[in-house]
Amino acid sequence: MRTAPDGKTKLMGTLRHRKQIFLFLAAVLVPSLTLVLFTRQIVRQEKELSAKRIADDRERRAQEIGREILLRLERMKIEEARKEEAILTHPEEYRPGQPEIVLLGLVEDGRLSLPWERPMSATAARNEAVRDPRVAEAVRAGERAEFERKELDSAAEMFRRALALGGSERAYVRLLLARVLAKSGRTAEAREHYETLLDLPAREKDEDGIPLFLYSADRLSSSPNHSEDIVARIGADLKENRWMSLQESLLIDSILARVEEKAVSDEVKREASGLRDRLRPSSAKAERLVALQRGFAGYEFRLGSESLASASESVWETESKAEWLLGLGSLGQERRFLLVVDIGILNASIRSDKEFRQAFPEELLLTSAERQPGESLGPKLRGLNVVFAGAAAGAIPPGVALTRPFYLLTMTAVVVFATLGGYLLWRDVQRELRLAELRSQFASSVSHELKTPLTAIRMFAETIRMGRIGGEETRNEYLDTIVNESERLSRLLNNVLDVSKIERGTKIYRPLPQPLAPVVRTAARTMEYPIRQKGFTLDVEIDESLPDVRVDADALEQALLNQIGNAIKYSGDAHEIGLRLARRDHWAVIEVRDRGVGIDPRDRQRIFEKFFRVPSPENNAIPGTGLGLSLVAHFVQAHGGRVEVEGTPGGGSTFSLHLPLESGA
Repeated sequence: MRTAPDGKTKLMGTLRHRKQIFLFLAAVLVPSLTLVLFTRQIVRQEKELSAKRIADDRERRAQEIGREILLRLERMKIEEARKEEAILTHPEEYRPGQPEIVLLGLVEDGRLSLPWERPMSATAARNEAVRDPRVAEAVRAGERAEFERKELDSAAEMFRRALALGGSERAYVRLLLARVLAKSGRTAEAREHYETLLDLPAREKDEDGIPLFLYSADRLSSSPNHSEDIVARIGADLKENRWMSLQESLLIDSILARVEEKAVSDEVKREASGLRDRLRPSSAKAERLVALQRGFAGYEFRLGSESLASASESVWETESKAEWLLGLGSLGQERRFLLVVDIGILNASIRSDKEFRQAFPEELLLTSAERQPGESLGPKLRGLNVVFAGAAAGAIPPGVALTRPFYLLTMTAVVVFATLGGYLLWRDVQRELRLAELRSQFASSVSHELKTPLTAIRMFAETIRMGRIGGEETRNEYLDTIVNESERLSRLLNNVLDVSKIERGTKIYRPLPQPLAPVVRTAARTMEYPIRQKGFTLDVEIDESLPDVRVDADALEQALLNQIGNAIKYSGDAHEIGLRLARRDHWAVIEVRDRGVGIDPRDRQRIFEKFFRVPSPENNAIPGTGLGLSLVAHFVQAHGGRVEVEGTPGGGSTFSLHLPLESGA
């Protein structure tokens, strides 16, 4: 009779135990599952955000690279435009002085003129070839006898008469005489004249711009006896590296092919074959340039650039085969030219440019959008992309795998995670809010800092362009202001780029043992104009006996420029700044002293934080980004030194950069 109650009690205990287990599992599993799902969601979102940040960074870098490439291309235009006289007077002899440039061709009435084209009509060229009226009359009489009456002997006599008259037309007349003699069967006499013409210089041309010696080479190429002379003459001509039209290249190739076929000597055949190989790139380039000339009217950049007033509005475009970059430039006020730049050579040029590599250390390749997709370099470089390679390509690192140990750890530590989750979330939110506020302040400050020099540059540049200047002294003053504001803009951009590199951990210093005095003097000279313009005096004291210090000179100069710039900003009404280089024990010390607003002791440590600026009504009225001192501190610490600050509010400040001397110095 007791079995029933015992069974019921046991059943109730089992149910209660199961309920407790269920509640325990629910209390553990539900938060754990929620946390796991939440973690997975965060990881996925982080991947998406990382991908977006990387894409935005690539786009920003591409725009920066595009601006640098555009400046480089515009400098090429300016450099070539300085040779205006050579371009206009002897276009067939002019060669661009920069390896990236394939062609500089004049543009007249919407048509591209190639270098080997004569700027006169065929008739005018004919008249130019025969200037002497007596010679011209004899030539016309000979041609009438040759072509109209078919009287070859009479034509030969007239050409001999013209040849006897002498003058600069003798070579051209001799070619006509040789042609008639060959027609009339007097090949020996014709050959003598052709042999004479073979030694003519390439500048002696006919009305089609073909050198006269090529006609004689063409006639003599059928004879094996002249093969060696023809190969030697054409080889000497190719060494001159002059412009050749497509018609001329094809004629030379046919002559060499005939020589290669007719020559008896194997050596002559090999030389002819080698010359044909050397000629092929020139022929291919000439063919492409002719195609570019025919399709010139179809390029879009011409529509937006015919009325360009400044280089900042220039537009470049890739050509149809996506290997060249095309841009228009100006010679004076009326003439325009087309600059053709080889994208492949431009790539090699920027890879060997030390300054460009310092500004853009990542592996990159300029390419046409038709050949390889990449990041656009901006609307002013149509069809040109940049492709980032290696780490710069922005591969997203794989997220942390949610493995079984992670699940077990999450389940066992769920209470701790739940407790800490709220705190961590609150802390992260607060941190993001602070970062967002700092970023907002930074963006506002940078915008203001960028706008000020850009406004000054544009104002003075437009004033100069409109001719509203009083004299040469005023013009030089305006140009000095433009240069100074450009340098100020460069310093600001360098600061921003350096901070970006420091945050990414890619900032690299290259210290070398060297004297500090030249670096200090260079920084003082760089700031000479803004110091003089704002009425400051800079007192420089340098200990010449100081031994060499292991330091990155460019980074030190940037740090000093930031220090001197801050001294100018915060000097108030006291326009005295001191710059001193001295030795203290085993340290080289560079001091920058001002007599301005000073720094409260409570803020001396925080002024080296990124984006931090001492909050005060006076400082709020002074433009700045809060980056300069943080870069100075990073530089000094990276070189094993320290920064010391002295001064009181209202009594000025002294910043001392301590750099360790070499051992035993």
